[in-house]
Amino acid sequence: MDKTDKKLLIYFNSMNAFGGIERVIANLSNHLCNYYDITILVKDEPISAYQLNQRITLDSLHVPLEMDMTSRFRRILSVPVNAIKSVRALRRYFKNHTFDVIYTAFPMNGLEIYLSKKYYRNKLIASEHASYYAYNKIYRLVKQYLYPRLQAISVPTTMDTNIYQDLGYQSFYMPHLTTFAPSLTQPEDTKTIINVGRLTSDKQQLLLLQIWEKVNEKLPGHEWKLQIIGSGEEEESLKAYIQTRGLTNVEMIPHTTRIADYYKNAELFAFTSKMEGFGMVLLEAMSFGVPCLSFDCPSGPRDMISNNQNGYLVEPFDLEAYAECICQYIQLDSSSKNRYKEAAKETIINWDNDAIISSWLELISKMEKNK
Repeated sequence: MDKTDKKLLIYFNSMNAFGGIERVIANLSNHLCNYYDITILVKDEPISAYQLNQRITLDSLHVPLEMDMTSRFRRILSVPVNAIKSVRALRRYFKNHTFDVIYTAFPMNGLEIYLSKKYYRNKLIASEHASYYAYNKIYRLVKQYLYPRLQAISVPTTMDTNIYQDLGYQSFYMPHLTTFAPSLTQPEDTKTIINVGRLTSDKQQLLLLQIWEKVNEKLPGHEWKLQIIGSGEEEESLKAYIQTRGLTNVEMIPHTTRIADYYKNAELFAFTSKMEGFGMVLLEAMSFGVPCLSFDCPSGPRDMISNNQNGYLVEPFDLEAYAECICQYIQLDSSSKNRYKEAAKETIINWDNDAIISSWLELISKMEKNK
């Protein structure tokens, strides 16, 4: 397909953070700008943490989210208040800007578009990025109202796609694009296990530290280390736990734009999320031939990890079994480890970005024709 003059709007709260959704939007936009005029519309400053193709327009409504985290009542109240402000701003914006298709990355963003201009209701692709089970009551109500009225909901995991289809929604399976090309080299014998992600209660890095203590008990004197890479509200409590428990073979590393260097140096990726809409970091790790270990949480990891092939899937949230898998991997000989690493890399080789983009082009073309 050649470049067209069709206009695609991607609407999200902010691109000014190193998060999974922001990474997905940047990847998708950088591919789709070869076919469409892309505008990314945010609520705060028009700044992207991730690099965007120069052909992409980054615009702003200038209505940043206002969230009082000191009061649960005021925080809940702020949801409709912020939505009303955004709908009003969108109505002003659409007086001077027109688009052929609109993509949103969060349920509330989809509702704001739906309420702002009737013309776009049948041209709206609501994209899911969290597990079906992850949302609180407010956002579940938003989805229950909005999704039956839409012509397209893009979903990155097979489990959630099936759930939405069973509910009668027009859902389409659209896995996320890989970030890195498959590495040509295998990680050497670095004896390093890594975890990458925001340091939040949902990512459960504290559980990983508790698991690591079990590994230390089971394999006293082992030479492996654990690196936890990221930033977030749990950072200080995790550091305090490490110090209190004397975990000298754990290293905390703040978020870095040079994350590829850490993937290249890792032998195993340890993932402990409570729920995961996809798990971009799993694909990133496998791009560097790093096998992945995860709880079999809803919904993403099972789409990427084949148990005992390119990694391990563990029953949620069995810390003992998780620790056993780490110990098992540590004790494998080099040949067996290399089989896991090759399988991880093979996952990425078979993860067809071209096919995913073709699916997006087909869906966008379909939505263009809607009246």
